[in-house]
Amino acid sequence: MLRDSVRLTASGLFAAAMGTFILSSSSLAAEPLPLGKPEIVYAHATWSSSRVLYEVGKQLLEKIGYKVNDKVLDTGIIYASLASGQVDLFSSSWLPGQQSYLNKYGDKIDLVSFSVVPVPGGLMVPSYVDVNSIENLKDPQVAKQFDGKIIGIDAGAGIMLGTKKAVEQYGLPLQLVPSSDAAMSAAFKAAYEAHKPIVVTGWCPHILCAVYGVKFLEDPKNIYGEARDLNVVRSGFRTDFPRATALLSRFTLTDKQLSQLLVWVDTEHMTDAQAVERFIKENQDLVWYMIGGLAPNLSKPASLN
Repeated sequence: MLRDSVRLTASGLFAAAMGTFILSSSSLAAEPLPLGKPEIVYAHATWSSSRVLYEVGKQLLEKIGYKVNDKVLDTGIIYASLASGQVDLFSSSWLPGQQSYLNKYGDKIDLVSFSVVPVPGGLMVPSYVDVNSIENLKDPQVAKQFDGKIIGIDAGAGIMLGTKKAVEQYGLPLQLVPSSDAAMSAAFKAAYEAHKPIVVTGWCPHILCAVYGVKFLEDPKNIYGEARDLNVVRSGFRTDFPRATALLSRFTLTDKQLSQLLVWVDTEHMTDAQAVERFIKENQDLVWYMIGGLAPNLSKPASLN
């Protein structure tokens, strides 16, 4: 049976996270919580938003005293590694898209907080395409416009699991083609520049949402649901890493904040690390609310005095 923490609804988790945030924020001037174990194994997936979100978390964890070891893994392996204790933290748990992994490993995984809100996802097309609902794709003539294909990403990703379900439940005459975030993005960009139809497994924040005109097809069966990214940890994390747990209770970005990071990486050709360093420099108030009272010798920004 899943633990209560894993069965939390989105609204319930938000309330719990905000309660922790308020308590944490009210004690920013207190002595930092114990570090606990000094090293954290932090996993992320290959897609761009997961990479960049990981880099934000990594730099913040380093600022409060941890050494961070990264693991780049497929989604399913990340959850299996959390359950086995080989990975400590994952910040791109996209729910409800990845719910099947929590159903499988839920008694060994703990949900801490939202990491990004909101995170809409589903079948995405260029805004110029004259199709508005997944139901429209059932028409063979409409499906033919897209060459009978939905361009996807990594086979084990939550968006892919949801799309496989969508193809089955809507009875779509379309083949779901696994690829990668980079390959899917390249295919979308090429189609967009040629003003051709294309349908992909999409989500925001993503560079495609930030730079191009896109729209999600209506989902009357609500297969994709109201999605959020969450910080999830292995069982025992809270005890082993009390200071990191306090940070995670405050570690939530908006879709616009993460989109800005993705734009810097894509259009200004920054590395993930460079983009996050710039973000931290330009958002000192936000950084203080996340790590104030947790990072030794961190001064409160003058703007908050």
